[in-house]
Amino acid sequence: MKATVPIYILAGGKSTRFGSDKARAMVEGRPLVLRLAEALAPLSKSVTVVADVAGKYADLELRTIGDLNPGGGPMAGLQTALHDCGEPWLLLLSCDLVRVRPAWVERLLRARTEEANIVAFRHSHWEPLLALYHQRVRQQVDAHLADGRRRMQALLEVCAAIAVELPADWPAISQANTPADLEAALQAGTGEPVQERQDDH
Repeated sequence: MKATVPIYILAGGKSTRFGSDKARAMVEGRPLVLRLAEALAPLSKSVTVVADVAGKYADLELRTIGDLNPGGGPMAGLQTALHDCGEPWLLLLSCDLVRVRPAWVERLLRARTEEANIVAFRHSHWEPLLALYHQRVRQQVDAHLADGRRRMQALLEVCAAIAVELPADWPAISQANTPADLEAALQAGTGEPVQERQDDH
């Protein structure tokens, strides 16, 4: 039986560079945030989206909670997820990850230890927006935000984080910050252009 974990997808940003809600960008006929939830369904105990307002993606049948610290960036989204989650571990990922493979998450799950607080991929830098976080980091996250420190990289440097080698099939463009990023990532991954788009995040 495969290990499962509660999954939290961050979709609370303003999507300024994208120009619309990127969580709703249409890829192969499905909103990006929904594709992520479906791709990881075999490994998920539950899927929750953290957005600027609760219920934002209810039309997609995705449980959506409101950010406890709107405008606080991914660190605030992590804080919200940790306070909401009743399990020791959760998987945090960004809604603008173009492709996520269950095998990548399985690798993270296998790397957990009793002492670890965070398990994340690392190459030249950490990849904090597809990573496992333990409830033990909640106090540090709260403290970082209280002090105005929002950099996820800094959090991983001070926590007991386990570095996992980046998968060989990790895409050259992993996150879609702009429509052009999404187009390029999809063409590189499938050889096909992106289909229609809605609003971005």
